[in-house]
Amino acid sequence: MSEEPTVEQLIQAAHARAGNDDELALLDAVIALAHDVSIHTDAAVDHVVRQVRDAGHSWTVIGEHLGISRQGARQRYTNRVEEAPPPVDLIRGRDLESSLSAALAAAAADGLAEAGTEHLLLGLLTDGVAAATLERLGATRDKIRDASHRLFAPPAGSTPPQHTVFSAQAKGALAVAEQLATERTPTCAPVVVNTPQLLAVIATNPGSRARRVLNDIGIDPADIKRQLHCYINIPRTPFGPRSRRRSRRPDERSARCSFCGHSRTEERRLVAGPDVWICADCVALCGEILAQPSGARSK
Repeated sequence: MSEEPTVEQLIQAAHARAGNDDELALLDAVIALAHDVSIHTDAAVDHVVRQVRDAGHSWTVIGEHLGISRQGARQRYTNRVEEAPPPVDLIRGRDLESSLSAALAAAAADGLAEAGTEHLLLGLLTDGVAAATLERLGATRDKIRDASHRLFAPPAGSTPPQHTVFSAQAKGALAVAEQLATERTPTCAPVVVNTPQLLAVIATNPGSRARRVLNDIGIDPADIKRQLHCYINIPRTPFGPRSRRRSRRPDERSARCSFCGHSRTEERRLVAGPDVWICADCVALCGEILAQPSGARSK
């Protein structure tokens, strides 16, 4: 087995990934490396814990080796090693596919072999709900491109590479967006990953290059999250059978918006439908989306 990399080796790897001497680029690279290591470490522990459980050992024994209580070990690993859900077939929406292609093209035009989250942000202006959200908040291609070049200057006089791929940080953002879509899609429906999930992930990650670009052009990620709340805050729960009495109003004691999940308050009024509620904010957002040209909506 190879020896664990030293701090110096990790720093060297981060320098190689960053591609320049900018301190913030180095920080991004270190964060991406730490993320990669963390994912592999967690997966390795899950794999071995599953083997230990298959061999018949108790949660008490596993907890002792992990340095936690039996209850802590069981709570942390039961769903991950014993009750793992079946694999979910993920579908990338056409708006997301168009955005990813545009992101790779933007990185190639900069002469880069890797497209980062700043290129994902630029690509998200291509189509769908994310494009409409960014435009509503004042983002343009020129603003994002200029900020990206200022913060992460591409090599001067570079030529487009033969093949451009996504950076580790961009791949990580895509993986998190897919996980978000899986968690927020009802179990009776196919899991479709669209631009809102990806925009929410890269905008709210403090260590992403996209977040730094947004900060540079004066867009608050909290505003993006508020604009997307109807798309990313729907819990993944199975829908029970609908009532045969279609005119029955939902239980007012547990009234929550069926789209964003927020409960009713004095400020947030709800309108009841057959077995559903919808809040005023979601009604307003639906009106804004329907008012957009058909080409700007998520497909």
